[in-house]
Order: sequence, then C-alpha cells, then structure tokens
Amino acid sequence: MRKTSKFFVSSMIATSMVAVPLSLTTFGQKAEAATTTGVDGSVSIDPVAIADKIEQAVKSSQNRDGFVKNAAYSAFYEAGQNYNVVVQNLSQDHDFSGLNNVVYYDSVEYDGITFGIWVFEDGTFVNNGDGGYINWTFVGSFDREEGSGTVDFHKRF
Repeated sequence: MRKTSKFFVSSMIATSMVAVPLSLTTFGQKAEAATTTGVDGSVSIDPVAIADKIEQAVKSSQNRDGFVKNAAYSAFYEAGQNYNVVVQNLSQDHDFSGLNNVVYYDSVEYDGITFGIWVFEDGTFVNNGDGGYINWTFVGSFDREEGSGTVDFHKRF
C-alpha cells in the first residue's frame, strides 16, 4: 500500500464505540481560554468560540456531509490552525484512545445523529469502517496508508 503524508481533510464511514466526554466546556457554558506551550511559545484556544462556530455549523448546514466538513473546518480555524481535528459519528466504531493532549472535546447532534469533535496535538485515531463525509472527517497534519482507517497525526506547532 502507498503511504501518504498530508495536510488536508479526509473522510470515510466509521464504526465506533461510545466516546467518553472529557471535562471540557459544552455549548452555552463559560470557559477560560486553554493554553499549551509549543516549541515556539504559547498557543491559546478559546473553547467557547470553537463551540459557537460548531453550533453555527449545525444551524447552517443543509446536509450531513456538509455539516461534518463544516464542523471540522470551523474547529480547525477557530483553534488557529495549531491543532488537528477529528469529527466522528459516535454511533460508528472508532478508537480515539491514541489521541494526545486533547485541548477540546464536545459532542453535537445533527439531524438526530451525535458527533464527537476532538481538537488535539497529535496521536492516532482509528476508524474501522469505510465511506464518506457523512460519518467522519479530519483536518491537520497526518500520515495515512491509502485505504486505511488508521490516521497518525503530527503536532502542528
């Protein structure tokens, strides 16, 4: 199989176990900006701003694959393009336990389907399914074997 290194968005239908939410801000709650130190200094994110952008994605998307992509792009750009992002249909089988330094997690419902949204530094996300944007997508710096559901993410800063 051919191995690819990319910075972009990819997608495939996933199969997933239920994700355990982290103790981070949910829609409508107030939060302080999170800060993490990178090689070149500090990087801050505003979890409230990320949640607001994702909520706007829910309201403005006309179809499910549009929502999934819009949620990923919104979180990515709101986090200053400093982190990787995965959006996953939580009713599908996946493994997020390999993600490191998750700075934001939330779940959001679109058309009766609950999606998890992770913003994180690096690590591995495993998707055991195949398919398109209706169930998952990711944005950031990563390596992935063609056709594989395993994505290895690299630090962005």
